[in-house]
Amino acid sequence: MPILTSQTTITIVDALGVTESTDFIIQPENTGTLALRELAYPGGVLAPLVYEKNPDSWTNFDSEPMVKRPTIAKTATLADNRLTGWFGFTRDRPIIETWKGSDSESSIMLTFLRGLYAYYENPPSTGYITWAPKDRTADVYNIVINSVTLGGTDIKFDYLAALQNCGLGDLTFTFTIVSKV
Repeated sequence: MPILTSQTTITIVDALGVTESTDFIIQPENTGTLALRELAYPGGVLAPLVYEKNPDSWTNFDSEPMVKRPTIAKTATLADNRLTGWFGFTRDRPIIETWKGSDSESSIMLTFLRGLYAYYENPPSTGYITWAPKDRTADVYNIVINSVTLGGTDIKFDYLAALQNCGLGDLTFTFTIVSKV
């Protein structure tokens, strides 16, 4: 790293502000319905999986994927820090569905967990698994499954719960939307 041995003044000219415009998007009001969400495997290799109940909470989805978020970056300047923002798409944000449970309370039935895990364990060689969030919208999406966890870790079964056909702990299903069908 060079050492400065003299002093000088450098004039930095402010760049002209650039303005871009975009459509202003407001999410529509959606109180949901009682319809159950559904997964379908391409070619019918696995039977369609209709959720036994809709998740208790979900992230990055309302009536459509929530991907139109501005990107904000902090840049250090000579005197301060400046924030810069630009509109963009963050399509790689995963959708996370969670069914609430605890160490003593079941979040789902094992038959649903086994069906969900079969979809995760067998990614299609061609095409995509489709996800239909019928309680939120009539749209259907192509997805790639990222993970299925029970109780925050890999699938772990409890003997007494398994006898009752239950899975204990929070079931978390994480996937990424690839496109709209």
